[in-house]
Amino acid sequence: MMYFFCKRPTILTSHRTPDMDAINIRKATVEDYDTVYGLIKEMREFEGRLDACVLTPQEFKRDRFGENKCFEAFVVEHKNNKEVIGFATYYFGYSGECGKVLYLEDIYFKPAYRSKGYGTALFKYIAKITMDSGARRMKWCIVNDPSWNRKAIEFYKKFDSIDGSLKQLYLQDDLLKKCAEF
Repeated sequence: MMYFFCKRPTILTSHRTPDMDAINIRKATVEDYDTVYGLIKEMREFEGRLDACVLTPQEFKRDRFGENKCFEAFVVEHKNNKEVIGFATYYFGYSGECGKVLYLEDIYFKPAYRSKGYGTALFKYIAKITMDSGARRMKWCIVNDPSWNRKAIEFYKKFDSIDGSLKQLYLQDDLLKKCAEF
């Protein structure tokens, strides 16, 4: 596994600020599971990997809301019509290097709501959860295929967390603190 960490303190200095009055970021409820599951399928289709998605709606509901839940989910809803326009899923793990780690599994927005600053707002919200939980690192992966994933690659570059190979990325220490600030 490869890790990248850039110490430049320039993170988030020139991002578009979304109209936070237009969105609400909240923990997903059991009533959201069909919608979030649908967005997961939409995301996999966008990635060209729909056939690799073997997760069933029942498994998703059990793993998020069941007795032994193993991940958390947040949704972003548009306040005007309460439509869920994006989501993030994450779970906690452990590193022998730094201790508790938040692993951001998925973050996705419907195409009509991209490039409006909502992804940045959700990403920063998850960074704050990382800090508030006592985790020292927020980690995620990205597919290095600019032919279809250019916008995501550019998105993560804004956080000073990418080098040339774009495999496993993370924020910690001062960069994580800076990202968690609202």
